[in-house]
Amino acid sequence: MATTDSGLAARVTAIASIGAAVIHFAVMPDHWRDWVPSGVFFAGIAVFQLAWGLAVLTRRPGAVLLATGILANLGSVALWALSRTAGAPFGPHAGEPELVQAAGICSLMLQGYVVMGAAWLWSRGRRSGAIPVFGYGLVLLGATSVIAAAAAVGVASGLQHQHHSGTEAAHGGHAPATAEDHAQHDHSTPAVPPQPVPGAPAQLADTGKRPPPRVVVVEPAAPAPAESDGHDHDHG
Repeated sequence: MATTDSGLAARVTAIASIGAAVIHFAVMPDHWRDWVPSGVFFAGIAVFQLAWGLAVLTRRPGAVLLATGILANLGSVALWALSRTAGAPFGPHAGEPELVQAAGICSLMLQGYVVMGAAWLWSRGRRSGAIPVFGYGLVLLGATSVIAAAAAVGVASGLQHQHHSGTEAAHGGHAPATAEDHAQHDHSTPAVPPQPVPGAPAQLADTGKRPPPRVVVVEPAAPAPAESDGHDHDHG
């Protein structure tokens, strides 16, 4: 492409689309594990954005190609906004708003630039203005750096979320126990001290030695009182 404003816009728009595709590829396994149709959607949008970006990067984009990119990215942005506010309209978590994460924010930013860049290119049509080579390279370098940083942050966020989801799944849906959890468990079930043996001195029970045999003294029984036969015996 020549060093024109339209050529510069096309290059930056294409790079932004490729960056969004990289983020969608990174988060796709997590969505696939959660619900297969969701993973298929992310794989499809990632492949489309990658192919669309390469097409715009290698040739002069026409109206059909630009319109397709605008509609696809607008649909993806609208679905993201819906899933973060009212929840997805279908699926296992339908109606439950999802968390806003860095991966979604970075992808949203890149897709927004794709929409704006494609719309600007469409509005320009065949018209274009020449720009200095230095300015062209400077703007292209700056825009590419920003897009690369956004894609890197988005990929890191997506992989981190995927790691946490895999860890919870490996533990049956629960996060692994922490040191604080073990400490609370130890406080809730205190150790029971050993009980002394009944009848044994405390010191012997503590040492574990057998007590000496006890001497049992049996006292003789008291004589029974004489019984009376009911007659008065006078020996006087």
